[in-house]
Formats: sequence, C-alpha cells, structure tokens
Amino acid sequence: MTEQQLPEGWQMVKFGDIAKHISKRVEPSETDLEIYVGLEHLDPDSLKIKRHGVPSDVEGQKLLVKKGQIIFGKRRAYQRKVAVADWDCICSAHAMVLEANPKNVIPEFLPFFMQSDVFMNRAVEISEGSLSPTIKWKVLCEQKFPIPNKNIQENLLEKLEKIEVLLDLINNTLDSLSNVRSKVYSQIFGEADQDCMQKGSDVFEIFGGYAPSKIEFSQNGDLAYFKVDDFNNNVDHANLSIPNEKFNLEEQNQKLNILEPGYIVFPKRGAAIFKNRVGILAAKGVVDTNIMALRCRDVEPLFVKIFLEWYGLHNISDNSGIPQLNNKHINPLNIPVLEDGLRHKVIGFEQQFSNQKDLLYNKQASLTLLKKALINQTVE
Repeated sequence: MTEQQLPEGWQMVKFGDIAKHISKRVEPSETDLEIYVGLEHLDPDSLKIKRHGVPSDVEGQKLLVKKGQIIFGKRRAYQRKVAVADWDCICSAHAMVLEANPKNVIPEFLPFFMQSDVFMNRAVEISEGSLSPTIKWKVLCEQKFPIPNKNIQENLLEKLEKIEVLLDLINNTLDSLSNVRSKVYSQIFGEADQDCMQKGSDVFEIFGGYAPSKIEFSQNGDLAYFKVDDFNNNVDHANLSIPNEKFNLEEQNQKLNILEPGYIVFPKRGAAIFKNRVGILAAKGVVDTNIMALRCRDVEPLFVKIFLEWYGLHNISDNSGIPQLNNKHINPLNIPVLEDGLRHKVIGFEQQFSNQKDLLYNKQASLTLLKKALINQTVE
C-alpha cells in the first residue's frame, strides 16, 4: 500500500518510528525482581499476562521489563504472543521488549496495533530460520505499516479499552465460577462417606484404542477417530463430537471395537495428562492409542467425569518418567458412588455451571470478534 492509496488521516510509518527496542539484560540469580515471564506464560491474542514464573526457575541472561512495556514473542511469531507487563519483571530472551514512541503513536494504542493481522502477518513473513523462526529488530524496525493519526487512534482506543474491560469482567467471572465449582466438589467428594466408595474396576470397564496406521480414513466417513488434539477442537469436553479424522467401518481391514456415545475418554500418556481434560463421547467411533476409554456400568458417565476432573488425572497417573495412565492406575481408584438423589444433584449443578459458562464463552467470542474487527480497521 502506498501513501497515495491511504485515506485522509492515515500515513505509512516505519515500525522503528512508533516503537523503541529495549534490550537491557539481567542475570536471574542477581536480580531482586520476583517475576519471570516466559513465552509459555503468554496467551495468543491476549494482552494480559495471567500467569508467570520466578527468576529462580531459569538460568542464563534474560531481559529487563518495566511496568507498561510490551513483551513480544519474536520466536515463532505465528503464535501471536504480545502482552503488556503489569509489573517490573524479567522475561525470556526469545522475546522483544518494546515501548511506544509517544511522538508518533499513543502508547496504549501500540499493543493493540501489534495484535492486528497486518502486523502479525508481516512479523511471520520476516522471521528467519526454519525450525524456530525468529525476528530480528533491525529488520522489524524498517517495516512500513499504515497507521492512523492520533485523533483516529484515540477514537479506536476508547472502544478497544471498553472491550478489554468487558473481556476482563468475563474472565474474572469464569474464574469465580470455576472456584465455586471446585469448592462445591471438594466438599462433596472430599467429605464423602467411606461406605459409598467403590473401586474403579467395579464402576467401569476400560477400553483402548487403535494406531492411525491401522485405520483407513475417509472424509465422508460416518464414524469418528478421536485423538488427544480433539480435546482442543471441542470446547465442551462433555460432548466430544468433532473428530480430526473419520472413517467407514466397511472399508477397514480389521475388526474394530466401536465405542458408543457416552464413553468417558481422557489422555493416558504424556504432558496432556496435566491438562486434566476428561471428555464424554457424543459421536460413535474409536480412539487412538494415547486415549483411554471407560464404559460406565450403573453410574452416570457425567458423574464419573466430574469426579475424575476434580480428583485430577495427574494424581492418578505414574509421573516418575513420562506421565502415563494404565489399567493398574485407574482400576484401584476409590470412587464415591453417592446415592442416586445426590448424584443427580451433582449432575444438575454441573449442567447449570456448563450453561452459565457457555453463555460467558459466547459473549467472550462475540467481543473478541468485535475487537479483532476494530484492530484490523485498516484500508484494504
């Protein structure tokens, strides 16, 4: 895009004219600061830093960050990680520390601009390296972008900041709901009478999965093949219905044990166990070898799912090497099979919680789309 193609109030500027690169290095063992921010602590498309580590977690020189400065993930820019520090801290050397040049941009507007598709797509384009593509400041600072004048920036910023306030309220409400849910289940399951305890082997039957090499996949298949990644594709884990792959039973070269809707499924190997995702199949099919499936006998699958999530998969698994869950871990597990009436109350509470959570997620999604539209309010 050229200067002539820009509407009134817009101009092409070098990124180095609106942003300053701050590169003061710090030894974690020598700093008095208490917070370390790694790229793993940043969420894609979120300016908020919701978690962090401490300097003693890491070794090697890191970058000094002052409150209000921008932390931008210069490695693997396609992850779209940019956030504003709420405190003085140190951060990963795989990030850039930036601050606005107030002569050419409203400081609070810069991080929103950096979330735009125009900026992020360019960041990906100029990244160097194949295994771990990284951006160099000397290249980024020379990139030209269309930027509105400060009057337009101010108008956009007012709207964007209002959306951010609403998104924060939604996130805080979601956190509060989760805390209430956790406390309720801790009271119910943690104080359950020993007389109601049953071994896992008495409550459910365990089923394994099939390696992808054993399945002939078909885009038009009517049966689902679920992988661990499918927990990411299905926001509602109590209704896993969107598989990465599908297949037709008649096209298979072996006899497959087809799982029916209602089976409980969860990761049985690797770091995915610590994400504590427990799902219930809402589609007929099979799972891969990294997933364990349970068929409940006389207890509602949703009740068992709720208990497993509360208990924590990582508390059941063997974590001495690569985390893993086998029959020997899950079969002896004591499960509080409460009386019918109380189980139904637990299920009813969970359904109410899920409904409220879904409403909040829908509002969050709508606001996020609106925010993205405003951020991308550039000339085509």
